[in-house]
Amino acid sequence: MFNQTCEYAVRAAIAIARHEAGQYVLARELSRELDLPHQYLAKILQQLAKARILESSRGRLGGFRLARGAAKTRLLDIVAPFEDLRRTDQCVMGQKVCSDATACPMHDFWAAVRKRYHDELEGKTLADFVNFENSRRPA
Repeated sequence: MFNQTCEYAVRAAIAIARHEAGQYVLARELSRELDLPHQYLAKILQQLAKARILESSRGRLGGFRLARGAAKTRLLDIVAPFEDLRRTDQCVMGQKVCSDATACPMHDFWAAVRKRYHDELEGKTLADFVNFENSRRPA
């Protein structure tokens, strides 16, 4: 569903959220942990910092950390810099105008899917993902 860059951004943000709150995580450490190309991941992390999802710090104790904490960082916040969410508002059948008055055969179905998709992006936080992962770990 997400493009590769967006997927990596989500995976990296979840990995950062798993660390102790406020702790900086090095891009190289994340790249090893997630098995992602270091340079590519570093650029993604910089984009998340530019979008104010992450904070970055240079130096020996530097790296990246969440700007607002896991419970306040929505999936939407992470996805938005990498995905054109306006595309989901377009008609899936390619009509220039697709509204209730000029509906295509997929209009009602797509409206429901689009609403659910946006609701999930807005409603899920990084804390939800971390809690989900923790609940699936064997005791």
